[in-house]
Amino acid sequence: MSGTVPKRLFVAFACLAMTTTAFSEFAASGSEEYTLFVSVDDAKVSIVSGNFTVRITRDWPRVIFWHEIDPFSPTFEVSFPRIHAHNDSDGDGLFDAEEAVLTAFLDSNHVEWNMTPIDQGYNSQSGEHASFSMRSELNAYLVAENETLVMSNWALLSFWFSITENPVEYSNSKGVYVVGGGTQLRMNFSLVVNECIDVESFVLEQFLQGGASTNMFELLESDGNNDTETTVISGTIDERKFENGYPHEFRATPNPVQEILFAKEDGVTQAFYRWGSEVLVDQGDNSTAVDIDSSYFTTGNGMMLHSIIAIDNCTNQIDFESSTGIFESGFIGGVRDWIREYSELVVLIGVVTVSLVIVAMVMRRRRKRSGVSEAAPVEELD
Repeated sequence: MSGTVPKRLFVAFACLAMTTTAFSEFAASGSEEYTLFVSVDDAKVSIVSGNFTVRITRDWPRVIFWHEIDPFSPTFEVSFPRIHAHNDSDGDGLFDAEEAVLTAFLDSNHVEWNMTPIDQGYNSQSGEHASFSMRSELNAYLVAENETLVMSNWALLSFWFSITENPVEYSNSKGVYVVGGGTQLRMNFSLVVNECIDVESFVLEQFLQGGASTNMFELLESDGNNDTETTVISGTIDERKFENGYPHEFRATPNPVQEILFAKEDGVTQAFYRWGSEVLVDQGDNSTAVDIDSSYFTTGNGMMLHSIIAIDNCTNQIDFESSTGIFESGFIGGVRDWIREYSELVVLIGVVTVSLVIVAMVMRRRRKRSGVSEAAPVEELD
């Protein structure tokens, strides 16, 4: 026994040492310094910001993102397919596709996007940061007549995308809001109109999609008494198949930003999309802050959100702000935090487990040797 047990004890204690080291490294890994990596190719701009990974495609303004560390993280999407010139013909305050006077498509089949070089650096306010823009001339089409081109170079549209290490404060007339650092991407755009269109509003179309089982959306809406209530909808239902009942009004809160959460069916929220409650509308001689009305419907694989911006006379420019990102608490990273907090308990459990294994090995060895001794044949005497 003296030759066998020490070898097994050595193996057991080696396993304990490796387990303890692994837990320590895992617990400590969450405290690594922030890192920001940006790369560009012909199809996209890729950003890895800590645990937040983002892809912004070159073919149209589309943001695809996920949690970098969690192997089970779904992929989320926020994209901007079209801008409409709109008259509310039925007076319900909602956007209906049949009410679109003209439509500007934002995909590469209709426009050519020009992307600026990446501006990446560091400053004391935002920490590490990166930003770039993509812009294009938009044509206006009459969708009801087989996408007939009505105006070439109707407007110039510019999108800016930026990410920072530290939270940054912004404000509008409704108050101050924060774009979080590291796990949140800021997206703002400017539409400069070259040719005037006599319509009531411009409508920005936004498509939201969550992957895997994160197919629910929680809309943080006004309850009519300056408080917020949550409306839960399923992106798996295609409301366009119904004869009526959609679109729905998004009841804006008095907050400086509005918010929609990407959620799992069990209620765990993993990501969000936020947009400013107002836009700046420039009519040449003055700029006015205009509240945004919104409507939405689900498509079977996500939801379509329409932000309705009322305009007067011949509006020259509108500026719109939004952001998207992830909630760390909604991912497996929460397990990392638990282990870090209870690391001593985890190590103790490991020690007890290995000790029990060693005792079992020793007892098994003793029983085996005892059984061999009892079964040994007795030599007969001459």
